[in-house]
Amino acid sequence: MNVLRTYLIRGFLFSAVFFCGSKISAQSKNTLSYFLEKAKANSPVLNDYNNQVISNRIDSLKLKASYGFIVTGEGNAGYSPNIKGWGYDNALTNGQSLFAGVRVAKEFISRNNLNTRLEGLHASIAQVLAQKNISIQTLNKQITDQYIATYASQQRYNLSEEIIHLLNQEDIVLKKLTQAAVFKQTDYLTFKVTLQQNELTLEQQKADWQNNYSLLKYLSGIVDDTFEFLEKPTFTETLNPVSFDKSIYNEAFQADSLKLSNDAKIIEYNYKPKITAFSDSGYQSSFATTPYKNFGMSAGIGVTIPIYDGHQKKMLLQQNQLLLETRKKYLEQTQRQYQQQILQINNQFGQYNKMINTANQQITYAKTLVEANAKQLPTGDVKMVDFILSINNLLSLKGNIIQYNTTLFNLKNQLQYLIIQ
Repeated sequence: MNVLRTYLIRGFLFSAVFFCGSKISAQSKNTLSYFLEKAKANSPVLNDYNNQVISNRIDSLKLKASYGFIVTGEGNAGYSPNIKGWGYDNALTNGQSLFAGVRVAKEFISRNNLNTRLEGLHASIAQVLAQKNISIQTLNKQITDQYIATYASQQRYNLSEEIIHLLNQEDIVLKKLTQAAVFKQTDYLTFKVTLQQNELTLEQQKADWQNNYSLLKYLSGIVDDTFEFLEKPTFTETLNPVSFDKSIYNEAFQADSLKLSNDAKIIEYNYKPKITAFSDSGYQSSFATTPYKNFGMSAGIGVTIPIYDGHQKKMLLQQNQLLLETRKKYLEQTQRQYQQQILQINNQFGQYNKMINTANQQITYAKTLVEANAKQLPTGDVKMVDFILSINNLLSLKGNIIQYNTTLFNLKNQLQYLIIQ
Protein backbone atom coordinates (compact mmCIF):
# COMPACT_ATOMS: atom_id res chain seq x y z
CA MET A 1 0.00 0.00 0.00
CA ASN A 2 2.83 2.38 0.87
CA VAL A 3 4.52 1.67 -2.47
CA LEU A 4 1.27 2.23 -4.33
CA ARG A 5 0.69 5.47 -2.44
CA THR A 6 4.20 6.66 -3.34
CA TYR A 7 3.64 6.00 -7.04
CA LEU A 8 0.27 7.78 -6.92
CA ILE A 9 1.84 10.84 -5.25
CA ARG A 10 4.68 10.91 -7.79
CA GLY A 11 2.21 10.58 -10.64
CA PHE A 12 0.10 13.41 -9.25
CA LEU A 13 3.13 15.70 -8.81
CA PHE A 14 4.36 14.91 -12.33
CA SER A 15 0.93 15.68 -13.79
CA ALA A 16 0.70 18.92 -11.81
CA VAL A 17 4.16 20.05 -12.92
CA PHE A 18 3.43 19.09 -16.54
CA PHE A 19 0.08 20.91 -16.48
CA CYS A 20 1.56 24.04 -14.92
CA GLY A 21 4.48 24.00 -17.31
CA SER A 22 2.13 23.66 -20.27
CA LYS A 23 -0.02 26.49 -18.96
CA ILE A 24 2.96 28.79 -18.46
CA SER A 25 4.23 27.96 -21.96
CA ALA A 26 0.81 28.74 -23.42
CA GLN A 27 0.52 31.98 -21.48
CA SER A 28 3.89 33.14 -22.75
CA LYS A 29 2.44 33.20 -26.27
CA ASN A 30 -0.27 35.65 -25.21
CA THR A 31 1.99 38.54 -24.26
CA LEU A 32 3.07 41.59 -26.19
CA SER A 33 6.74 40.69 -25.77
CA TYR A 34 6.14 37.33 -27.48
CA PHE A 35 4.75 38.95 -30.63
CA LEU A 36 7.48 41.60 -30.64
CA GLU A 37 10.21 38.96 -30.51
CA LYS A 38 8.52 36.85 -33.19
CA ALA A 39 8.12 39.83 -35.48
CA LYS A 40 11.80 40.78 -35.17
CA ALA A 41 12.94 37.20 -35.71
CA ASN A 42 10.78 36.80 -38.83
CA SER A 43 11.35 40.25 -40.34
CA PRO A 44 13.12 40.08 -43.74
CA VAL A 45 13.92 43.80 -43.44
CA LEU A 46 15.96 43.32 -40.26
CA ASN A 47 17.63 40.29 -41.82
CA ASP A 48 18.51 42.47 -44.81
CA TYR A 49 20.15 45.04 -42.52
CA ASN A 50 22.16 42.32 -40.78
CA ASN A 51 23.38 41.05 -44.14
CA GLN A 52 24.27 44.59 -45.20
CA VAL A 53 26.46 44.95 -42.12
CA ILE A 54 28.21 41.67 -42.91
CA SER A 55 28.60 42.73 -46.55
CA ASN A 56 30.21 46.03 -45.52
CA ARG A 57 32.65 44.18 -43.30
CA ILE A 58 33.54 41.98 -46.26
CA ASP A 59 34.06 45.17 -48.29
CA SER A 60 36.63 46.25 -45.69
CA LEU A 61 38.54 43.02 -46.24
CA LYS A 62 38.24 43.45 -50.02
CA LEU A 63 39.58 47.00 -49.78
CA LYS A 64 42.63 45.87 -47.82
CA ALA A 65 43.21 43.07 -50.32
CA SER A 66 42.94 45.43 -53.32
CA TYR A 67 45.90 47.48 -52.05
CA GLY A 68 48.03 44.40 -51.42
CA PHE A 69 50.01 42.40 -53.96
CA ILE A 70 47.86 41.33 -56.91
CA VAL A 71 49.19 38.19 -58.63
CA THR A 72 47.78 37.16 -62.03
CA GLY A 73 48.69 34.50 -64.50
CA GLU A 74 48.82 35.74 -68.10
CA GLY A 75 49.26 34.14 -71.48
CA ASN A 76 48.81 35.12 -75.10
CA ALA A 77 49.86 33.75 -78.45
CA GLY A 78 49.76 35.50 -81.82
CA TYR A 79 50.43 34.70 -85.46
CA SER A 80 50.57 37.31 -88.24
CA PRO A 81 51.10 35.70 -91.67
CA ASN A 82 53.02 37.56 -94.37
CA ILE A 83 52.60 36.02 -97.83
CA LYS A 84 54.74 37.40 -100.65
CA GLY A 85 55.07 40.70 -98.87
CA TRP A 86 51.35 40.99 -98.11
CA GLY A 87 50.55 41.21 -94.36
CA TYR A 88 51.70 42.98 -91.25
CA ASP A 89 55.31 44.14 -91.18
CA ASN A 90 57.34 41.38 -89.57
CA ALA A 91 59.55 44.05 -88.03
CA LEU A 92 56.56 45.02 -85.92
CA THR A 93 54.83 41.71 -85.36
CA ASN A 94 57.76 39.28 -85.55
CA GLY A 95 55.32 37.10 -87.47
CA GLN A 96 54.48 35.11 -84.37
CA SER A 97 54.80 35.46 -80.62
CA LEU A 98 54.06 33.62 -77.41
CA PHE A 99 53.89 34.91 -73.85
CA ALA A 100 53.16 32.95 -70.69
CA GLY A 101 54.01 34.19 -67.24
CA VAL A 102 53.01 35.57 -63.85
CA ARG A 103 52.40 39.27 -63.20
CA VAL A 104 52.66 40.90 -59.76
CA ALA A 105 51.38 44.44 -59.21
CA LYS A 106 50.83 46.68 -56.20
CA GLU A 107 49.41 50.17 -55.87
CA PHE A 108 51.12 52.13 -53.12
CA ILE A 109 48.81 54.08 -50.83
CA SER A 110 49.52 56.00 -47.64
CA ARG A 111 48.30 54.63 -44.35
CA ASN A 112 46.09 57.71 -43.81
CA ASN A 113 44.54 57.23 -47.25
CA LEU A 114 43.76 53.58 -46.56
CA ASN A 115 42.43 54.33 -43.06
CA THR A 116 40.17 57.03 -44.48
CA ARG A 117 38.67 54.59 -46.99
CA LEU A 118 38.22 51.98 -44.25
CA GLU A 119 36.53 54.58 -42.05
CA GLY A 120 34.14 55.23 -44.93
CA LEU A 121 33.06 51.59 -44.81
CA HIS A 122 32.74 51.76 -41.03
CA ALA A 123 30.58 54.87 -41.47
CA SER A 124 28.41 52.88 -43.91
CA ILE A 125 27.99 50.20 -41.25
CA ALA A 126 26.96 52.90 -38.74
CA GLN A 127 24.38 54.17 -41.25
CA VAL A 128 22.95 50.68 -41.72
CA LEU A 129 22.77 50.11 -37.96
CA ALA A 130 21.03 53.48 -37.48
CA GLN A 131 18.45 52.58 -40.13
CA LYS A 132 18.06 49.15 -38.54
CA ASN A 133 17.28 50.77 -35.17
CA ILE A 134 14.65 52.98 -36.80
CA SER A 135 13.15 49.93 -38.52
CA ILE A 136 13.07 48.02 -35.22
CA GLN A 137 11.28 50.93 -33.54
CA THR A 138 8.82 51.19 -36.44
CA LEU A 139 8.18 47.44 -36.36
CA ASN A 140 7.70 47.46 -32.57
CA LYS A 141 5.17 50.28 -32.85
CA GLN A 142 3.30 48.54 -35.67
CA ILE A 143 3.05 45.24 -33.77
CA THR A 144 2.07 47.03 -30.54
CA ASP A 145 -0.61 49.00 -32.39
CA GLN A 146 -2.15 45.78 -33.68
CA TYR A 147 -1.79 44.07 -30.29
CA ILE A 148 -3.69 46.97 -28.67
CA ALA A 149 -6.40 46.77 -31.35
CA THR A 150 -6.73 43.02 -30.75
CA TYR A 151 -6.85 43.46 -26.98
CA ALA A 152 -9.52 46.19 -27.33
CA SER A 153 -11.72 43.95 -29.52
CA GLN A 154 -11.18 41.18 -26.95
CA GLN A 155 -12.37 43.53 -24.17
CA ARG A 156 -15.48 44.46 -26.15
CA TYR A 157 -16.17 40.77 -26.73
CA ASN A 158 -15.82 40.08 -22.99
CA LEU A 159 -18.17 42.97 -22.21
CA SER A 160 -20.83 41.53 -24.53
CA GLU A 161 -20.47 38.15 -22.83
CA GLU A 162 -20.93 39.84 -19.46
CA ILE A 163 -24.13 41.58 -20.59
CA ILE A 164 -25.51 38.39 -22.16
CA HIS A 165 -24.79 36.49 -18.93
CA LEU A 166 -26.80 39.11 -17.05
CA LEU A 167 -29.65 38.91 -19.56
CA ASN A 168 -29.65 35.09 -19.50
CA GLN A 169 -30.10 35.16 -15.73
CA GLU A 170 -33.06 37.48 -16.11
CA ASP A 171 -34.43 35.33 -18.93
CA ILE A 172 -34.74 32.32 -16.62
CA VAL A 173 -36.84 34.33 -14.14
CA LEU A 174 -38.93 36.21 -16.72
CA LYS A 175 -39.71 33.09 -18.73
CA LYS A 176 -41.17 31.35 -15.68
CA LEU A 177 -43.18 34.45 -14.73
CA THR A 178 -44.51 34.78 -18.29
CA GLN A 179 -45.55 31.13 -18.36
CA ALA A 180 -47.35 31.71 -15.08
CA ALA A 181 -49.10 34.75 -16.61
CA VAL A 182 -47.53 37.00 -13.97
CA PHE A 183 -45.40 38.88 -16.53
CA LYS A 184 -46.70 40.35 -19.78
CA GLN A 185 -45.89 38.29 -22.83
CA THR A 186 -45.25 41.44 -24.93
CA ASP A 187 -42.70 42.66 -22.39
CA TYR A 188 -41.03 39.27 -22.41
CA LEU A 189 -40.86 39.30 -26.21
CA THR A 190 -39.28 42.77 -26.08
CA PHE A 191 -36.73 41.41 -23.63
CA LYS A 192 -36.10 38.37 -25.85
CA VAL A 193 -35.45 40.56 -28.89
CA THR A 194 -32.92 42.57 -26.86
CA LEU A 195 -31.18 39.36 -25.78
CA GLN A 196 -30.97 38.08 -29.35
CA GLN A 197 -29.62 41.42 -30.58
CA ASN A 198 -26.86 41.24 -27.97
CA GLU A 199 -26.10 37.66 -28.98
CA LEU A 200 -25.70 38.81 -32.59
CA THR A 201 -23.45 41.63 -31.41
CA LEU A 202 -21.40 39.07 -29.50
CA GLU A 203 -20.84 37.04 -32.69
CA GLN A 204 -19.84 40.16 -34.60
CA GLN A 205 -17.36 41.15 -31.90
CA LYS A 206 -15.98 37.64 -31.79
CA ALA A 207 -15.36 37.82 -35.55
CA ASP A 208 -13.74 41.25 -35.12
CA TRP A 209 -11.49 39.94 -32.33
CA GLN A 210 -10.42 36.91 -34.37
CA ASN A 211 -9.76 39.05 -37.45
CA ASN A 212 -7.56 41.39 -35.42
CA TYR A 213 -5.82 38.39 -33.86
CA SER A 214 -5.14 36.90 -37.30
CA LEU A 215 -3.73 40.22 -38.53
CA LEU A 216 -1.48 40.38 -35.47
CA LYS A 217 -0.07 36.94 -36.30
CA TYR A 218 0.24 37.90 -39.97
CA LEU A 219 2.31 41.00 -39.13
CA SER A 220 4.44 38.94 -36.73
CA GLY A 221 5.12 36.23 -39.31
CA ILE A 222 3.30 33.56 -37.29
CA VAL A 223 1.37 30.76 -38.98
CA ASP A 224 -1.28 29.61 -36.50
CA ASP A 225 -5.08 29.38 -36.48
CA THR A 226 -5.68 29.22 -32.71
CA PHE A 227 -7.25 32.08 -30.74
CA GLU A 228 -6.43 32.63 -27.08
CA PHE A 229 -7.07 35.61 -24.83
CA LEU A 230 -4.25 38.14 -24.76
CA GLU A 231 -2.76 39.60 -21.64
CA LYS A 232 -3.03 43.32 -20.96
CA PRO A 233 -0.31 45.20 -22.90
CA THR A 234 2.49 46.37 -20.64
CA PHE A 235 4.82 49.33 -21.05
CA THR A 236 7.83 50.64 -19.18
CA GLU A 237 7.00 52.11 -15.79
CA THR A 238 8.43 55.55 -16.59
CA LEU A 239 7.44 56.64 -20.05
CA ASN A 240 10.02 59.37 -20.30
CA PRO A 241 11.40 59.39 -23.85
CA VAL A 242 15.11 59.98 -24.27
CA SER A 243 16.29 63.44 -25.19
CA PHE A 244 16.59 64.11 -28.89
CA ASP A 245 20.39 64.15 -28.68
CA LYS A 246 20.26 60.48 -27.64
CA SER A 247 17.45 59.48 -30.00
CA ILE A 248 17.74 57.14 -32.97
CA TYR A 249 17.15 60.09 -35.30
CA ASN A 250 20.15 62.02 -34.03
CA GLU A 251 22.22 58.83 -34.23
CA ALA A 252 21.19 58.44 -37.88
CA PHE A 253 22.15 62.06 -38.59
CA GLN A 254 25.52 61.63 -36.94
CA ALA A 255 26.17 58.51 -39.02
CA ASP A 256 25.18 60.32 -42.24
CA SER A 257 27.33 63.34 -41.34
CA LEU A 258 30.32 61.13 -40.61
CA LYS A 259 29.88 59.36 -43.95
CA LEU A 260 29.62 62.64 -45.89
CA SER A 261 32.65 64.07 -44.10
CA ASN A 262 34.59 60.92 -44.92
CA ASP A 263 33.46 61.09 -48.56
CA ALA A 264 34.96 64.59 -48.77
CA LYS A 265 38.31 63.25 -47.55
CA ILE A 266 38.21 60.44 -50.10
CA ILE A 267 37.57 62.98 -52.87
CA GLU A 268 40.73 64.80 -51.75
CA TYR A 269 42.75 61.57 -51.77
CA ASN A 270 41.43 60.61 -55.21
CA TYR A 271 43.21 63.65 -56.63
CA LYS A 272 46.61 62.85 -55.15
CA PRO A 273 49.39 61.21 -57.24
CA LYS A 274 49.24 57.40 -57.49
CA ILE A 275 52.24 55.09 -57.68
CA THR A 276 51.99 51.54 -58.99
CA ALA A 277 54.81 48.98 -59.13
CA PHE A 278 54.67 45.84 -61.24
CA SER A 279 56.78 42.87 -62.17
CA ASP A 280 56.36 39.82 -64.36
CA SER A 281 58.33 36.70 -65.14
CA GLY A 282 57.80 33.88 -67.60
CA TYR A 283 58.37 33.02 -71.21
CA GLN A 284 58.09 35.44 -74.15
CA SER A 285 59.39 34.69 -77.63
CA SER A 286 58.91 35.41 -81.33
CA PHE A 287 60.63 32.10 -82.19
CA ALA A 288 62.91 34.05 -84.56
CA THR A 289 66.19 33.06 -82.86
CA THR A 290 67.07 30.83 -79.89
CA PRO A 291 63.49 30.51 -78.57
CA TYR A 292 64.75 28.21 -75.82
CA LYS A 293 66.55 31.18 -74.24
CA ASN A 294 63.52 33.51 -74.05
CA PHE A 295 62.73 32.94 -70.38
CA GLY A 296 63.02 36.17 -68.40
CA MET A 297 61.45 38.82 -66.20
CA SER A 298 60.67 42.53 -66.14
CA ALA A 299 59.85 45.17 -63.56
CA GLY A 300 58.55 48.68 -63.68
CA ILE A 301 56.87 51.53 -61.87
CA GLY A 302 54.02 53.83 -62.91
CA VAL A 303 53.02 57.26 -61.66
CA THR A 304 49.66 59.00 -62.25
CA ILE A 305 49.42 62.71 -61.48
CA PRO A 306 46.05 64.51 -61.90
CA ILE A 307 46.56 67.80 -63.69
CA TYR A 308 43.23 69.09 -65.00
CA ASP A 309 39.72 67.60 -65.32
CA GLY A 310 37.51 70.67 -65.62
CA HIS A 311 37.38 71.45 -61.85
CA GLN A 312 35.46 68.26 -61.10
CA LYS A 313 37.06 68.00 -57.67
CA LYS A 314 35.67 71.37 -56.65
CA MET A 315 32.20 70.46 -57.92
CA LEU A 316 32.23 67.11 -56.11
CA LEU A 317 33.10 68.84 -52.84
CA GLN A 318 30.31 71.39 -53.40
CA GLN A 319 27.78 68.58 -53.93
CA ASN A 320 29.00 66.89 -50.78
CA GLN A 321 28.53 70.11 -48.80
CA LEU A 322 25.01 70.56 -50.18
CA LEU A 323 24.08 67.06 -49.02
CA LEU A 324 25.40 67.85 -45.54
CA GLU A 325 23.39 71.09 -45.35
CA THR A 326 20.25 69.27 -46.53
CA ARG A 327 20.64 66.63 -43.82
CA LYS A 328 21.08 69.37 -41.24
CA LYS A 329 17.78 71.00 -42.23
CA TYR A 330 16.00 67.66 -42.01
CA LEU A 331 17.50 67.13 -38.57
CA GLU A 332 16.25 70.51 -37.31
CA GLN A 333 12.72 69.77 -38.53
CA THR A 334 12.78 66.27 -37.03
CA GLN A 335 13.92 67.70 -33.68
CA ARG A 336 11.02 70.17 -33.63
CA GLN A 337 8.52 67.41 -34.49
CA TYR A 338 10.03 65.10 -31.86
CA GLN A 339 9.61 67.67 -29.09
CA GLN A 340 6.14 68.74 -30.23
CA GLN A 341 4.92 65.16 -30.34
CA ILE A 342 6.02 64.61 -26.73
CA LEU A 343 4.15 67.73 -25.59
CA GLN A 344 1.01 66.69 -27.47
CA ILE A 345 1.00 63.14 -26.10
CA ASN A 346 1.55 64.28 -22.50
CA ASN A 347 -1.35 66.72 -22.85
CA GLN A 348 -3.63 63.93 -24.12
CA PHE A 349 -2.62 61.72 -21.20
CA GLY A 350 -4.16 64.17 -18.74
CA GLN A 351 -7.37 64.54 -20.75
CA TYR A 352 -8.08 60.83 -21.10
CA ASN A 353 -7.22 60.03 -17.48
CA LYS A 354 -9.86 62.57 -16.41
CA MET A 355 -12.41 61.03 -18.78
CA ILE A 356 -11.71 57.54 -17.39
CA ASN A 357 -12.14 58.73 -13.79
CA THR A 358 -15.47 60.38 -14.66
CA ALA A 359 -16.70 57.30 -16.53
CA ASN A 360 -15.78 55.02 -13.60
CA GLN A 361 -17.82 57.17 -11.24
CA GLN A 362 -20.81 57.00 -13.60
CA ILE A 363 -20.50 53.23 -13.90
CA THR A 364 -21.01 52.84 -10.15
CA TYR A 365 -24.44 54.48 -10.45
CA ALA A 366 -25.25 52.67 -13.70
CA LYS A 367 -24.55 49.27 -12.11
CA THR A 368 -26.70 50.12 -9.10
CA LEU A 369 -29.54 51.17 -11.38
CA VAL A 370 -29.37 47.96 -13.45
CA GLU A 371 -29.38 45.81 -10.30
CA ALA A 372 -32.33 47.74 -8.85
CA ASN A 373 -34.30 47.51 -12.10
CA ALA A 374 -33.58 43.78 -12.34
CA LYS A 375 -35.12 43.24 -8.89
CA GLN A 376 -38.20 45.36 -9.62
CA LEU A 377 -38.80 44.16 -13.18
CA PRO A 378 -40.58 40.89 -12.22
CA THR A 379 -42.93 42.78 -9.92
CA GLY A 380 -43.88 45.25 -12.63
CA ASP A 381 -42.56 48.27 -10.72
CA VAL A 382 -40.12 48.97 -13.58
CA LYS A 383 -41.01 48.99 -17.24
CA MET A 384 -39.14 46.76 -19.66
CA VAL A 385 -38.09 49.80 -21.69
CA ASP A 386 -36.46 51.38 -18.64
CA PHE A 387 -34.67 48.14 -17.80
CA ILE A 388 -33.27 47.80 -21.33
CA LEU A 389 -32.30 51.47 -21.33
CA SER A 390 -30.36 51.05 -18.08
CA ILE A 391 -28.48 48.06 -19.54
CA ASN A 392 -27.66 50.01 -22.70
CA ASN A 393 -26.38 52.89 -20.59
CA LEU A 394 -24.12 50.52 -18.64
CA LEU A 395 -22.95 48.92 -21.86
CA SER A 396 -22.20 52.32 -23.38
CA LEU A 397 -20.22 53.49 -20.33
CA LYS A 398 -18.14 50.34 -20.20
CA GLY A 399 -17.57 50.56 -23.94
CA ASN A 400 -16.37 54.14 -23.49
CA ILE A 401 -13.91 53.09 -20.80
CA ILE A 402 -12.55 50.36 -23.11
CA GLN A 403 -12.11 53.01 -25.82
CA TYR A 404 -10.45 55.49 -23.42
CA ASN A 405 -8.06 52.82 -22.11
CA THR A 406 -7.29 51.79 -25.70
CA THR A 407 -6.44 55.40 -26.52
CA LEU A 408 -4.17 55.55 -23.45
CA PHE A 409 -2.42 52.35 -24.60
CA ASN A 410 -1.91 53.91 -28.03
CA LEU A 411 -0.52 57.09 -26.48
CA LYS A 412 1.92 55.06 -24.39
CA ASN A 413 2.91 53.18 -27.52
CA GLN A 414 3.53 56.44 -29.37
CA LEU A 415 5.60 57.78 -26.50
CA GLN A 416 7.65 54.59 -26.15
CA TYR A 417 8.30 54.32 -29.90
CA LEU A 418 8.36 57.89 -31.17
CA ILE A 419 8.19 57.67 -34.97
CA ILE A 420 8.78 60.82 -36.99
CA GLN A 421 7.54 60.49 -40.56
